[in-house]
Amino acid sequence: MNGTQIAFLAVGIVFVVDIVLLLGLITLKAVHRQRMESHDQRRSTYLGVLSRRMAFPLHTDYIDPKVVNDGAFLDAVIDLRNTMAGPEIETLAGIIDRYGLVKQQAARLRSRYPLGRRLRAAVALAEMGDESSAPVLIEFLDDREPEVRIQCARGLGRMHHTPAIDAIIERFAQESPWVRSRFADTLVGFGAGAVWSLLAYIRVNHDQDDDNEPVIEAIRILGIIGERDIGPALIDLLDRFEDPELKIAAIDALGYIGGPMAVAPMVGFLDADDWRIRSKAAHSLGEIGDPLANDALRKGLEDANWWVRRNSAAALAGMSEGVEVLHEALHADDPFARDAAAEALADCGELGRARERQEQGQATDADLQLLSFMTEGALVP
Repeated sequence: MNGTQIAFLAVGIVFVVDIVLLLGLITLKAVHRQRMESHDQRRSTYLGVLSRRMAFPLHTDYIDPKVVNDGAFLDAVIDLRNTMAGPEIETLAGIIDRYGLVKQQAARLRSRYPLGRRLRAAVALAEMGDESSAPVLIEFLDDREPEVRIQCARGLGRMHHTPAIDAIIERFAQESPWVRSRFADTLVGFGAGAVWSLLAYIRVNHDQDDDNEPVIEAIRILGIIGERDIGPALIDLLDRFEDPELKIAAIDALGYIGGPMAVAPMVGFLDADDWRIRSKAAHSLGEIGDPLANDALRKGLEDANWWVRRNSAAALAGMSEGVEVLHEALHADDPFARDAAAEALADCGELGRARERQEQGQATDADLQLLSFMTEGALVP
């Protein structure tokens, strides 16, 4: 065979292989589609039977115990669980127990199956949220696979299994930042039930290690939960923190949970040496929204740091009588204070309202001063 014939033969072989691979791919997709359609049909059938069982406990529809091995049945149970509340959950829990779904998924989680099957088992236990699975989920908070640990924590949060709160918090320091943040987010679901455990963790660990990231995460969750009762305790801890990052995290949380009692400590931190602390204190005062902070925030407009000026102005924009303070700041001797005030007035919509009033012939002196400053960089004489 000469070179041309070899080339044609090679092209022919490649063409045939491509056709075979294409046909194989088409066949696989068709088989997969048929399997998914069959799965969905079975799931719909199971949903119908289970729904009748839920609505009529004495219903006689037969469910073969072997369906426990059908993934479509498990999906139907999970679909129902995600749409139920109250007594209905207890009824479904009886069905889950009758067919041994928790035991089956727990066995898969404990097995040497590939990660995919073990992870699906962890997800199934989390989605079912059945109280009987709590010991298994706590056990596998120490699993070798991060995603399995995350799903176990999520399941414990879904069922509000309060004994798991300390087990999750205790693992903060052992986890990578990603897993720790997912664990922490799970604690939000426990609400007020988790706050005192989080506070105890912060109190014990804030000065135990150079790495305060786990403690910062715990403080962040306290702010998200927003339980006002812990405000005084967190303010007390704030005075003990030496790490600036801990102070910043606590000041941020107090903006959401501190209330009026946190105003005085926040005002005090507007004089801190670290500009980040001053900036966060100004932001938190804005979140609290108490006009008693107006005078301190007025001084913040003249801070040496741009972020402190900006946050002070933004806080004033949301305060009662704070807009008036910003209008007054347009006359300040400090040009940075004037700029910060003007920017905040524009951001909060005051500039737009001033233009509307001007067009309607109803502009006040303050409106004209603001419009003049924004257009010409100077006030109306």
